[in-house]
Amino acid sequence: MTNLKPTKINYDFIDSLRFISMFGIVMEHSSFFFGAKFATFNEKIVQIFSLQFFKFGTIIFFILAGFLIGDKFNTYSTKEYLKRRLDNTVKPWLFWVVILFILNYIDIIVRNVKGGNSPFFNSKLAGIVTDFGNIVFNTSFWFIPNFLICIAILLLFRKHLYSIGFGICLLCLSLFYSVNLYFDIIPTSHTTALLGFIFYLWLGVQINKYYEKFKLIIQTTPVSLLSLLTVITFMLSSLESYYLLVKLPGDPFNTLRITNIVYSLVCFALLYKLGDRISLKKFKPSIFTFGIYLVHQILVFRLMPLIFRPLNINFENRSAYYFLAMQLLTFAVVYTGSILIVYLINKSKGARWVVGR
Repeated sequence: MTNLKPTKINYDFIDSLRFISMFGIVMEHSSFFFGAKFATFNEKIVQIFSLQFFKFGTIIFFILAGFLIGDKFNTYSTKEYLKRRLDNTVKPWLFWVVILFILNYIDIIVRNVKGGNSPFFNSKLAGIVTDFGNIVFNTSFWFIPNFLICIAILLLFRKHLYSIGFGICLLCLSLFYSVNLYFDIIPTSHTTALLGFIFYLWLGVQINKYYEKFKLIIQTTPVSLLSLLTVITFMLSSLESYYLLVKLPGDPFNTLRITNIVYSLVCFALLYKLGDRISLKKFKPSIFTFGIYLVHQILVFRLMPLIFRPLNINFENRSAYYFLAMQLLTFAVVYTGSILIVYLINKSKGARWVVGR
């Protein structure tokens, strides 16, 4: 039997793909299209294309995380791995969750003072816990608890990690959420789909184990074919979103739509194929990507309203083209601001832990 992974893996492609995926995730979170309703076909298309183009980001992130886990599970014991994950991921994540929580309540106090009300709001403990939970599960911060649950399940079934049967079971869990969009058996939001993303983590582990075989398959696949498949799956994903938007508007842009799953996997193959052409090594993406994830949602929620209010920017009775312009503006401010904040934090050795690695 031939050894499928005889050489040391070059991880530069992971940093590049994660950075590109984070670019797309920030673009999506800068959008005001979610929940918006437009009358004309052209405006619906603008809305759908805007949200669909970068919709590959989350699934690719799980695949890449699984790829890295494939090495870590073979290097560290379960206890050692969890300790590293706590130090490098959970602590910085919790820091920024608390920061957003505090800023939200400061905003309430300021608005109460400006309105002539008492700054001391009457929030019960249950309400405060709910507000904290909303940050954890209904913002981009959902990724880490979901990610940790996925890791815990892989660790629990560690002896079955390379089992095809186990992978099929995980795929069925993911596809359940795809079908659920049409039947609404459980809440559809991808941020609460705790079992829907384990398969992509598992898939990354398999790509790591059979990396040489995977690399050979991609290398022998023409970039023209992968590009064509990307266009086709993008259009199919957009069509499914259009159908859901018209017929079942509850969650038409869900990440776990079956067409978006296929689109994300094809995008992963294409981005890997492009390889050196999109290498971002000189930019040092490994020191920015997780920090951008941690910081950007705070800028969307707390900085952008400070910019919009004095300019009287609102979205009532506005066209899809206006929404798109505001999305691009928000992305430019938030992405640039996130990079600057992470860069400045990384300059301080003592503070570097808050943006993780």
